[in-house]
Amino acid sequence: MRKVSKSTHKKQFFIFFFNNAKALLTDKYVLILSSFIILYLIYFTTASFLRYENYYAGRFDLGNMDQTVWNTFRGRIFQTSSDDADGISIISRLSAHADFILILISPLYYIWTDPRMLLLLQTIIIGLGAVFVYLLGIKILKDKLLSLLYAIGYLLNPSVNYVNLYDFHAVALATTFLLGAFYFLYTKKYLWFVLFSLFAALTKEQVWIIVSFFGVYLIAYDQANRFKKNKKFSLTKPTVLGFFITLLCASIFYYLIWHAIPHVRGGNHFALEYYKDFGDEPTSIVKKVIFSPLKLFSIIFQGLRLEYLGKLFAPVGFVSLLAPLYLLFSTADLLLNLLSSNTQLSQIYYQYTATISPFIYISAIFGIVYIKKKIPHKVIAGFLAICIVVSAFFFGPLPFALHPSVDMFTKQPYDKELIDSFISKIPKRYAISSTNNIGAHLSHRRQIFTVPVGMERADYVIFLLNDISAQPSLPKQWEMVETLKKNTNYKLIIEKNDFIVFKKAPFI
Repeated sequence: MRKVSKSTHKKQFFIFFFNNAKALLTDKYVLILSSFIILYLIYFTTASFLRYENYYAGRFDLGNMDQTVWNTFRGRIFQTSSDDADGISIISRLSAHADFILILISPLYYIWTDPRMLLLLQTIIIGLGAVFVYLLGIKILKDKLLSLLYAIGYLLNPSVNYVNLYDFHAVALATTFLLGAFYFLYTKKYLWFVLFSLFAALTKEQVWIIVSFFGVYLIAYDQANRFKKNKKFSLTKPTVLGFFITLLCASIFYYLIWHAIPHVRGGNHFALEYYKDFGDEPTSIVKKVIFSPLKLFSIIFQGLRLEYLGKLFAPVGFVSLLAPLYLLFSTADLLLNLLSSNTQLSQIYYQYTATISPFIYISAIFGIVYIKKKIPHKVIAGFLAICIVVSAFFFGPLPFALHPSVDMFTKQPYDKELIDSFISKIPKRYAISSTNNIGAHLSHRRQIFTVPVGMERADYVIFLLNDISAQPSLPKQWEMVETLKKNTNYKLIIEKNDFIVFKKAPFI
């Protein structure tokens, strides 16, 4: 056998790379998708930056994510300020969520130590999720047009758009990581599958249970293929990997929810309060959900919950329901949202759809397989295109939508230059208690609280009283201002329209 030289290998590699690159650059579907992704990145980077710069982003949740990353970057690993009125100033982020990916993100602050680095990263990663939607479509449907429509639909999907706009959340990155993990699982590229699954799981504690379902799917998929070939059950490498992933990830999920977070927090996970109708601790809640089907359905089939489900599935024309097996991956998070007493969870305007959207698209792609042979190709494409445009118009935040989210482009706070100038000069050694809408600009310090928490411990108390979503309410915040004016321990140093600042004694 003739020995092939290293130079020949290199030559073959470059020929292969050139031919594939040339094919991609001349593929009109790839060029169209690339154009949409670039437009997506430009728009959502600009929009999210302006939300921050014009004080629409908040301490919750851009500020506390940024503070955790900033603290980690400075050697205080996974630390943040407490907003519980318990007298504790600095706590582990684990007391709220196990979004350990914030630790991995922290080296990016060597490049740009700014909350906008998180917003940029979030937009890039979410935007690239369209690539995996397209690749899955090509792999499963063998149809470039339908794959392109699904990928464009993903970029215009109201749920995806709102997740991208609503500050920064580590779990928002899971949308793309889960899409990538499933793609690599389906194409049997197991090293990449494990890597993407790990990244996804590190975004939030409950994602571990989703990844454990990937392990179950891997076992079932591998053994089903053996059965088709008339082979008996066997512990093949994929099956062993599936068992390992299932057991490991389920164990980590159990440890985080039942032990780690309660231990750090000094009590159960804060979100369990949303499910107190089912119990007061994880085990009792799980049992009651499983064994109370009538209660379950009575909650799910309420008007607002059905509206929420409609908005989730409308962008894919409800085709996902034709392949419900792939929706099982999102069952846990979907139930968490539907059964929560916190109505924000059952709306598409926050981060709570981040781990559901991937499986709506995966199941929709598989759903098309069932109807592709029975319905003309043009009819399917036209139906999908209509669903995409109608959903984006009626439910989405884009400028052409019925209710666009564009205030960050058109409305700046009064005295923005004064606000920017003042807060940029406050030394990082000072503790601050501020309204939520200004907190993200003050998070590069060890102690930053949200009023009324921390007011007695803060060196500065800062109000920006233009937030209609202020907590507990805007009138209550004005009452706090009037109370502080009468408190001799505080000095009013700025009062300009909605921007009001107090400094605590000793006055300088």
